[in-house]
Amino acid sequence: MQLETMRCEVKGPVAHVTLNRPDVLNAMNVQWAHDFLAIAEDLKRNSQVKIVVIRGGGRAFSSGIDLKALSRREFPLEWFRVYERGLRAIETMDKVVISAIHGYCIGGGLQVALASDIRIVAEGTKFGLTAVKECLVPGMGTYRLARFIGPGRAKRIILSGEFIDAQEANAMGLIDYLVPQADFDKRVAEITQVYLNAASEGQRQAKRLVNLAFDLDWDEFLEKYIEAQAAALASEQHEEAMAAFREKREPRF
Repeated sequence: MQLETMRCEVKGPVAHVTLNRPDVLNAMNVQWAHDFLAIAEDLKRNSQVKIVVIRGGGRAFSSGIDLKALSRREFPLEWFRVYERGLRAIETMDKVVISAIHGYCIGGGLQVALASDIRIVAEGTKFGLTAVKECLVPGMGTYRLARFIGPGRAKRIILSGEFIDAQEANAMGLIDYLVPQADFDKRVAEITQVYLNAASEGQRQAKRLVNLAFDLDWDEFLEKYIEAQAAALASEQHEEAMAAFREKREPRF
């Protein structure tokens, strides 16, 4: 892939995606959405990849949409659709997607984090959905954030455009792991390994079910669960897990 605004490196079962406009705190220009969608679709098809780790190069995860480009009216409406397709691709792919977040996680950057499965955050990080300050709607963050922290807190963040710090974000439930800045890289690697150790058909099916949790009634969800459990039980990885139990060792997925 020819990428202008980010890098993607696959090392065995782990794909490392680095947002790469550090001079502007990884702000998103027009090309960004196309690069992100291309990476997401490529990784979604890659059966060898089990875990995707997204992080920002330089001093921030992402400061969101590039306001200088926005002021020059460089963003057609179709850009927002392409951007959301990229987020949906990482949200629904059968891999665990981890956002490793430091510095600033603002606007579209926070939306990437919300579409990910796991958020590892360095202390001192600032969060916000600031779109209303530019008289914009903060994308499908309006859909996801309320599911994370409830409509009341979501409205506070979305309708004010204010920043919150990592401690408050953690208390709200936006963060899965809050780690010291000095240990950030080490903890990202350790936590990534935890999810890699559990990378199985059961994990993939479980992610799919959790994504449906707010969309189906109980009976519909039960049937989806039974289908997922059947797939997990029939997998080679389940056989390996049972063999590992009998042999008193960790499973090798």
